[in-house]
Amino acid sequence: MSPRTTDVWANTLTAALTTSADTAALNAARRLLAGAQPQLNVNQGFATAKFALPGGRPARARLIVEELTAAQWERLETALAARTPATSTISDDLADPRRTAGIALLPSAQDLSHHCTCTEAPSGPCTHTLAVGLLLAERLRNAPAPLFTLRGRPYQHIKKRLRGTEPTAAAAGPAPVPSPAAAPPLVRPATDHALIIPAQQPAPLPDPADLDLTTAHPVLTGPPPPPLPDLGAQQALIADAAHRARALLASTEQSTGPDTGSDLARFTALEHGAPFRQAAMDHLGLDVVAMGHLTLAHTHGGPAGAGAYLHRYTVDHDVLARAQTDIQPLRPAPNTAVECQDNHLTDPAAGIQLRYGPDGRWHPYLAPYGPWQPAPGPDADPAQAYRAARTAARAHRRTR
Repeated sequence: MSPRTTDVWANTLTAALTTSADTAALNAARRLLAGAQPQLNVNQGFATAKFALPGGRPARARLIVEELTAAQWERLETALAARTPATSTISDDLADPRRTAGIALLPSAQDLSHHCTCTEAPSGPCTHTLAVGLLLAERLRNAPAPLFTLRGRPYQHIKKRLRGTEPTAAAAGPAPVPSPAAAPPLVRPATDHALIIPAQQPAPLPDPADLDLTTAHPVLTGPPPPPLPDLGAQQALIADAAHRARALLASTEQSTGPDTGSDLARFTALEHGAPFRQAAMDHLGLDVVAMGHLTLAHTHGGPAGAGAYLHRYTVDHDVLARAQTDIQPLRPAPNTAVECQDNHLTDPAAGIQLRYGPDGRWHPYLAPYGPWQPAPGPDADPAQAYRAARTAARAHRRTR
């Protein structure tokens, strides 16, 4: 195994950029980066940054990278798991496709495309997208994990796979949900008859029939109604309704969250809902560890905290960029990269992640044992949430 260096990754990406740009544009991009270091956001399939234009209008530049398919990732991960442990997979030898099942992990010039809101080069690379590429290349020289995210598979997932632990349903995240401002009012669907009383419609009255004592006549037509929940479930639902009513009267009731999963986290955290924890796990597809993390997320952040644990959704670039700026003075390793994916802001060097929740707060997370787990202290100010995560990390180290 070669030493843990990634200079080849950075040089290869720089070479791919230079094949599709003229010298003048590249020199202009280098001058642009020499004057300022914009915030770089790395997501699945693209990296983006914002630059100031004359007159104050911003240019939003996006370097788009072709993602690998699920089948390609499966072959690549199998090859990595077969030849090396997870702790030594980030190195220049992975630039050789012969070591990655014949799949090129590094993008070529044909895998790159450019989009920017400026008018310099509407059909090709401009100064701003080239600057994004050059900034990304330097990030790969020091922190190669963003390359995995760009190609469609976050490195956290790779590490879990190489350890032999598949990500749980909560870690992978279900389908994206709308942003908080666009979220519709919660309606609890009757999908689990063990927890929710299904809607029942009165059966239609039968048509009049002549009295005939020798022939049997059906009284009801159609399938029978679904069974009611058992007595224990009905008693739990009554207790939950009473609890919600008392909370509403006391003005302490929070929103039940963006979906049924968040409401189940609230329900099972209560005494009358605790016996249905296994039914909730089955309904949400969570294992014991993930259900414990969901409960922690609700304890620290309420239903919105549970929603931030269960769901991913797109957050505006400016929200992520401002959050990166706010936490930068607090980071123990300020020169390492910050990874942005959906509503997650991750500082791998510090072992801290912030998740933007449906309540407009940043919910802190730690990863002391591999999977990210909720920490106390959500806050609308990302700096305060980051401080809370560092405090929780120090407390965890003291108790080990």
